[in-house]
Amino acid sequence: MVGRPLGATSWWRNPANVATHHANVLLDLWLAGAPLLEVRVLLFSLVGNPEYQTLIEDCWRAPPSERRYTVPPKITRKLCTLANAHVTEMRCQTIMHRCVRAKKRDLRRQGYSDVQIAEIISRHVPERPHVEPADIEKILELVKRHAPPVTLRRKARDRILRR
Repeated sequence: MVGRPLGATSWWRNPANVATHHANVLLDLWLAGAPLLEVRVLLFSLVGNPEYQTLIEDCWRAPPSERRYTVPPKITRKLCTLANAHVTEMRCQTIMHRCVRAKKRDLRRQGYSDVQIAEIISRHVPERPHVEPADIEKILELVKRHAPPVTLRRKARDRILRR
C-alpha cells in the first residue's frame, strides 16, 4: 500500500488528524505574523463564541518581534484548541446540512414542489447535533511529532545547517 493509510485524514474516522492539519496551518500563520483580521476570517465559524475570540486575541496580541522558528508551548496549546473547536464546528455544520438535504429529498419524493419545500424547510430548524471534539492531547502529540515539509517551523539542528 502506497501513500497515507486508509482513514488518515478522513473527516469522520479520524477527526484528530483533521484538527492537527488545521493546527499546523494556524501555527504557520502565527510564525508568519498573519494579521489578526485574516485569522478571524479563517476561523469564522467560531465568531459567536467569546471564549474562542479571546483565545484568538491572546495568540495574536503580541506577535513575535524577530524571526521565530518555533511556537511557544502555551501558544501551541491555544492554537490546537482553536483548531479542534473549528473542526468540531465544521462537523456539526456538515451534519446539519446533511439532515436538511435528506429532508428536502424526502419531501421531493412525496411530491412537494420546490416552493413548498423551501417553505417547509424554513420552518424546520434542525436540532444542533452533539459532536464529541477530538482529544486535545492527541492533537498536541501529532503536532509535535512532525512538521510538514513546507512549514516555517524548523528544528534546532536544521536552523544551524541553514545559516
